[in-house]
Amino acid sequence: MQKQWHLSEQDFFYDLPAEKEHFLSLSVRKCVKKDDFIFFEEESGDLCFYLEKGSVKIFRTSFLGKELVIFVRKAGEMFGLAEVIDGKKRKCSAQAITSCILYEIKKDDFEFLLSRYYSLARKAISILGRRLRYLCEQIENLMVCNVTTRVLRLLIYLTYQELTNSGSWNRPIMVPVRLTQEQIATLIGSSQQTVSETLKKLRKDGLILVSRKGITLLKPYEIFSRSYQHKITAEL
Repeated sequence: MQKQWHLSEQDFFYDLPAEKEHFLSLSVRKCVKKDDFIFFEEESGDLCFYLEKGSVKIFRTSFLGKELVIFVRKAGEMFGLAEVIDGKKRKCSAQAITSCILYEIKKDDFEFLLSRYYSLARKAISILGRRLRYLCEQIENLMVCNVTTRVLRLLIYLTYQELTNSGSWNRPIMVPVRLTQEQIATLIGSSQQTVSETLKKLRKDGLILVSRKGITLLKPYEIFSRSYQHKITAEL
């Protein structure tokens, strides 16, 4: 199976206990309620965040007022990095999808940590590179993939960290982030109605189960294989 290296985003402080301890000592712990905003477009990017619990959507608002979701950040991830490192205004807003626990750190303090710990700086560079590769893939998906393929690839993206070994690819697994059909539509560049019809088809095909708790991938490996094969077919 082709490894999607750009989706392998482990906990930011995985195998960096000393760096994490120092980071936490310089940051502020905050509890955020569902739907609360963490930052807005055009705000000064003088803070970045470590998400300990919950999920956060990173999005822009179009001139017509439509919400365009770009990323979904999950527990263990950092967000707001690009603006802190670059010293620019926010290009996106961040809003809690669920109740969250996060740590915010000021730009100067984070830069101090990056200058002190090479491992931390390398991790930040690596993550920004992965996210850039992900965005390039999203553009490619919009150009060459049909909606079904884009939905399948999104489900794999959201679940990838849970698929840690070969055995996990062959048993049902629940998508760890609960998204509305409208949110899924904005992530893949489609409409809510089309997403609804696509999910019904995937459920009929026995690939997913949709319940009040969320979406369960019944056959993760087959979903991965189909999404990749569809992409190849679309390119031919």
